[in-house]
Amino acid sequence: MGVDLPQLTMNKIVLERLKQHIIDSESIGLEEALDQALKDYSPRQIINTCLLQAMRTVGELYGSREIPLPSVIKSAETKKTALAYLETHMDKEEAEDIIQGKCLIATVEGDLHDLGKNLVDIILSSNGYKVINLGINQPIDNILKAYEEHQPDCIAMSGLLIKTMAVMKENLEIFNEKGITVPVILGGAALTPKFVEKDCKNTYKGQVVYGKNAFVDWHFMDKLMAAKAEDNWDDLKGFLDEETSPPPPLTLEEMGQMPFAEANQYKLYMNDSFVYTEESLAKESSAKKSVVIDTKRSHVVTLDVERPTPPFWGTQVLKDGDISIEDIYPYVDVQLLYVGRWRFRKLKDQSQEDYNEFLSTKAYGILEEWKEKVIADDLIHPAAIYGYFPCNAEGNTVYVYDPQDHNKLLTTFEFPRQRGGKRLCIADFYATKESGQIDVFPMQIVTAGEIGTTHAQKLFEADSYLDYHYYHGVAMQMADAIADWLHARIRKELGFGAEEPDNITDIMRQRYRGSRYSFGYPACPNMADQFKQMDLLDTSRIDVYMNESEHLLPEQSTTAFVAHHPVAKYFNT
Repeated sequence: MGVDLPQLTMNKIVLERLKQHIIDSESIGLEEALDQALKDYSPRQIINTCLLQAMRTVGELYGSREIPLPSVIKSAETKKTALAYLETHMDKEEAEDIIQGKCLIATVEGDLHDLGKNLVDIILSSNGYKVINLGINQPIDNILKAYEEHQPDCIAMSGLLIKTMAVMKENLEIFNEKGITVPVILGGAALTPKFVEKDCKNTYKGQVVYGKNAFVDWHFMDKLMAAKAEDNWDDLKGFLDEETSPPPPLTLEEMGQMPFAEANQYKLYMNDSFVYTEESLAKESSAKKSVVIDTKRSHVVTLDVERPTPPFWGTQVLKDGDISIEDIYPYVDVQLLYVGRWRFRKLKDQSQEDYNEFLSTKAYGILEEWKEKVIADDLIHPAAIYGYFPCNAEGNTVYVYDPQDHNKLLTTFEFPRQRGGKRLCIADFYATKESGQIDVFPMQIVTAGEIGTTHAQKLFEADSYLDYHYYHGVAMQMADAIADWLHARIRKELGFGAEEPDNITDIMRQRYRGSRYSFGYPACPNMADQFKQMDLLDTSRIDVYMNESEHLLPEQSTTAFVAHHPVAKYFNT
């Protein structure tokens, strides 16, 4: 014979059951659990006492490395579903009343990356905040207009490119001019704590926060809104119950702009006993400006190597039936996809053996599912252009000639040289003008197609957060795989097929002849050189372009060139 539980206990069981739906990201039976809870609680009570607590538990589990990021995203998706259902039981005023706070987010002008920004949106919106997500490549006027319209509690700006760091500082200066003082969160892979804590805080009159990840943003918003509710926040001073931390130390260059007496006083203030003289300060601060460019060829790169003859001079376009998903798939770097893009990290108390088993079964199964979806729904549109250009080198410069007229110069590329060690420079890998030999400068550009961006955005806007996360990773990694596939084709066409690895691990470790370099990396850091490269390849033929911020469009695209010399490997300058 059953025992009737007190109503209070029964209600608690209902809420715990609902909470577990969110934590376990279980959508089956979710509406039934919500209906049961609505019999005794208002939508607002369910949200505040159950759903928000559930997401906080999820955040704690992630923070303690007990669940991976995809589990957090799936829980956020489940909670969003629950919120949408509860909103059907509320009027507009009630729905507005449950908002914890408002955050305006945008990727700054010139930057087209949106994954990090959208993750912030997912985490904040699933924790009760209204997020005004302006999207990518947002000019300051759009941000100002949205600020005036929505009056957010906080502004978050994202940027992945080095150049967008300057845009962020410019935006902060404009905020000052417009009298905006709300806290600003700055995030993105290009940013460093020093840049935010020093440069940006010294620029903006309000408070600036380094948004290392979406969870930092969320925790700051929680702390901010709690402080505002208790009158413990001032836009200019920050949290009123916290001591102001001292400013970060000045750099040598900054001290070089000060009279040497003031510089010495500053050094003493920072507890540094070294005393500058006017002469020593000037000497140190200008040391980096007097670097002599070294153009002497590295002694480790021999000239007496056989120069391959390409199968053709000029370029070829590959698309539609020229590249199949089955051809590309073996080149997918699954480790980078699973860990780097999907963020399946090793969990607390998980053995390495169990972790490897998880990746090879669960993560691999997800990839197989997406491979089938990509093929069935035509979700990747691979295209490429590659070609062979005659070239020579002199000093640190590579001279690229017309494929039809080897005496006609088309463009040049300048490369930096290592200051020590082997003193390598990419130009060393090509035949010199003095040798009288014409060498070959292979180039390539690949793309997974505009659909990589449009379909990802479609999934995000449909609140299909986990599918968005997985597909975005697949599209980005497929672009890299297309590049690896085409690179392998170039190596074989140049006659290095016998040296070709038979597995992706050896390919990633460069156990082949014919290294691939992309502008923006240490050995060839000048991103603007991509404009020359894209002109030579005429990339409009596959609808790939580069904007003024040197960002490739579509995002899932890469460019590269190849150096066939046996010594050519990756190196830093």
